[in-house]
This record gives sequence, structure tokens and C-alpha cells, in this order.
Amino acid sequence: MTYRFIALFWIAVFYGIYFTKMFIQRRKGIVTNQIAKSKVHDKSYHIEMVMKYATIAVPVAEVISIVLGTSGLTIIWRVIGMHLAFLGNVVFLLAVVTMKDSWRAGVAREEKRGLIKNGIYKYSRNPAFLGFDLVYIGIMLMFYNPVLMVITVWAMVMLHLQILQEEKYLEGEFGDEYTEYKAQVSRYAGCGKVTFDKAVMYVYFVLGIWSVMYFFTCLAYGGGLKLSWVWLWILIAAFSFIRVFMQKRKIEGSPVIRLPKVLVWIYRAVFVAVLTFFIITETKIIGAMTAEPKENLDYIIVLGAGLRGTEPSNPFRVRIEKAAQYLKENEGTIVVASGGQGKHESISEAECARRKLTEVYGISEDRIILEEKSTDTEENLKYSLEIIGDPSKSVGIVTNGFHELRALSIANEVGYENVSSVPAVTLMPVGIHYTVREFFGMVEFYLKH
Repeated sequence: MTYRFIALFWIAVFYGIYFTKMFIQRRKGIVTNQIAKSKVHDKSYHIEMVMKYATIAVPVAEVISIVLGTSGLTIIWRVIGMHLAFLGNVVFLLAVVTMKDSWRAGVAREEKRGLIKNGIYKYSRNPAFLGFDLVYIGIMLMFYNPVLMVITVWAMVMLHLQILQEEKYLEGEFGDEYTEYKAQVSRYAGCGKVTFDKAVMYVYFVLGIWSVMYFFTCLAYGGGLKLSWVWLWILIAAFSFIRVFMQKRKIEGSPVIRLPKVLVWIYRAVFVAVLTFFIITETKIIGAMTAEPKENLDYIIVLGAGLRGTEPSNPFRVRIEKAAQYLKENEGTIVVASGGQGKHESISEAECARRKLTEVYGISEDRIILEEKSTDTEENLKYSLEIIGDPSKSVGIVTNGFHELRALSIANEVGYENVSSVPAVTLMPVGIHYTVREFFGMVEFYLKH
């Protein structure tokens, strides 16, 4: 229901902007809707007519898809869709505001207007069309189905053909002024011909925008500001926008600070080294996250992850589910439920796991051993090994996928000789945050060991 409300809200905002602008201009005596209004039924007229039908079909298909409420994509794609729809609304609003009374839907051949090159039009020749595309793609990702995809693609193709017709008209209307403008600003987004410096600037810009939107996504899905390290995304956004500003000044030939070349190369070397280390570490984290559990392990250890009273937190819940699944598929395996009782917890995490495994999943009490002293991952594994008694036994660690690499690394340090990964689900969309945050957890582990 939440996704339905959000999708309908973004559609309402988008068309609210569209029709509000049209109403304001109508009160001034301006006819905004010029789609297929030409008296000459040429190629441009027919393209506009088909585009008109396509852009009517899209919101109809979107609303039907939203009412049906199903989606063929995972939650992370829905979140990306929300981001794109929001961004599309912002871009479209900036476009119609910047155009002021010059904004028209369709080519107004009979009217004389100036060429708008300021504001968002310094970075996109067609920001209104870009706004349409972003909203279309966003809603499609939120409520994907083949019919909606086909109608969306059809509308986007027609919008592109309309852009080509408008460009021909503008070239004839403004001549060299428009030709020069085309050379400086890209059709959809960007500043003219792509160079290495521009590409770097675009990457930082996209990263900055996405980090801001993902920060608010983490607040919504991860429990607000209580989510540890959530401020990391604001830091990434701030760094990205600073780099955008610096790259822009560099491209314009007026860098903010002229540093000695040796410092520039030191910065580049450190940046590349840190980025390489990050990529290697994240590759290992994802590798442990996606590992296939070994069959018939002697033991599995379920690491605790916090309670709300007597109920498991979402990360702990999926660990218990994974343990139950493994135990049902491997009937000779014993489980060690590990985790003590925290300050605001009514029972120990181990006891919570025992209750869920027996009462919800029907696992026999005889297969469950409780470890109720530990307060962190290292203690989980240390005290569990004392219970198991034999470091050569085959042991699987059940934790959320993003946490597996660090848990396995700690297990090897504690003394396990035959330990492997039994990864539980990494909950999305906050799972991206956890996976990135885990890099710093691994850095801490490497520094301590």
C-alpha cells in the first residue's frame, strides 16, 4: 500500500505541475497546449499526434498497474524507481519555472519567442522531456509489468522523435544562436562533448544526488537516525558535490586551488589505493554474502542481532529463518544459538532464537544449544567454540550476508579450523548501507589483527 501511495503521489505532483502551469498561462491568454495544432499536416504534425496518444496511454497504464499492485522486480528496483520519479519531478519543475511564459507543449510555429539558455537549460536542452522520461521509468520500475514497459518505451520513443522535430524548428528559427547552444549543451543532460574531466564531474554529480536520496531512504527503511553510520551518505554527498564544483572550475580554466603537481599526484595515488582496497574488500564481502552453504555441517552458530522486547529485530529474524531452513535440510546438524541479554531486552537473544526455532519452525529442542553470555560477535564465536569443544568440527556461521566475511575472519582468529558461511538474507534497500558500512568494520578488524 505504501508503494501505491508514493507512486500515485509522484504522478499527481508531476501532472499537478503540468496543469497548474497550463492554467496560469491560460489566465494570461497564453495557449500552452500546441500539440498537433498546426494547420499543416506534415511529418511533425503526425509525430505530435502519435506522441499525444502515447503520453495519454502512459498515465492510464501506470494507474492500472498501481491499482493491481504487483511488480515483477525486487524491492531495490522499486526504491530506485522512487528516486527516479522524485528526480523527474524536480527536473520538470525546474524546466517549466525556468521557461516562464515561453513554455509550450508542442511546437508553436506561429509564435515568436526567445531561446531559453539559462537555469537548468545550461545543462540540458530538453529538461522537460528528461523529466517525463525519469518519471515514466521510475513508475515502471516501481510497478513493473510487460504491458507497462511496452507503453513506457513507446512514449519515450515518441518524445525523442518530438525532440528531433523541435530541434529542426529551433535551428531554422534561431540559426547560429541555436547551433552554438547545441554545441555547448547536451540533448538530455551534460555540457557539450564528453571529455574525461566532464565524465568525472558527471560521475560525482550522480553519486552526490543518489547519496542524498539514499540517505533519506535509509532513514525511512532503517529506523531513522538510530541507524548506525547513516551520516556516511551525507559525507559522500558533500565530498561528491565539492568535487563537482572543483571539476567544473577546472573545465572552465579557473581551478579553485592551484596545488603543486606533486601534491596532486599524491592525492591521486592515495585515492586510487583506497578505492582499490575498497573494491577488493567489497568483492570479498559480496563473495561471502553469496556463498553456497556446505551440506551436513556438524554445527551452525546463529549470531544474535538485537531484540525488541522478546521479538527479534529484522536482521535477527532472517538469521533465525535461515538457521531453520538449514536445519530442516540437514537433519544431523546441531545449532548453537548465541547471544546474551541486552540492556533493553526482556530475554537473551539465544532464548529468543530457541523459541522461534521450536515454536515457529518445529525444530527439536535436542538440536539446540544456548550460549547466553556473549555481547558481540567475537564473544559469540569464542563462547560458542568453548561449547563445541573441538575446533576441527565443521561449523557454519549464520549471520546476515554482509556480515559473513568479518564473522568468518573473527572465527579464524578465535581458533576455528573448519568454518564456513551460511548467509542469511541481506535486507534491502538498507542492505546497500550495511554492505558499504561493513568495509569500515573490516578495516577495524585488519587494524586490530
